[in-house]
Amino acid sequence: MKKKTKIFLISLIIIYGVISLVLHSFRNQMNNEVIHYLVDARDYKNEDLYKVYTQIGKAPVVSTTVIFADELYARYFYRKEKDRIYQYSMAPVKGFDPNYTYKHIEETLP
Repeated sequence: MKKKTKIFLISLIIIYGVISLVLHSFRNQMNNEVIHYLVDARDYKNEDLYKVYTQIGKAPVVSTTVIFADELYARYFYRKEKDRIYQYSMAPVKGFDPNYTYKHIEETLP
């Protein structure tokens, strides 16, 4: 009985490790794709990007958040759909200001 329990626990640890590695790799890939989109298609420089991170959650299932170096209090949300990356929303980092003017809003939001 103890041997089966050990094998089961080791299997769970291995499965958890593999899933964690796959998710980490996927997040890095999405971060790199959004950075590539911003640098190549939107003419930003790497120095213009303060923080880029991908989250996996509810709707949309995968969302990459970008904070620009010259606008630290605003977040811009990007997603990939059918090999197309686009900005779908923006929001302040904290609080809400209805009069705030976003500097990096893209002209074609869906």
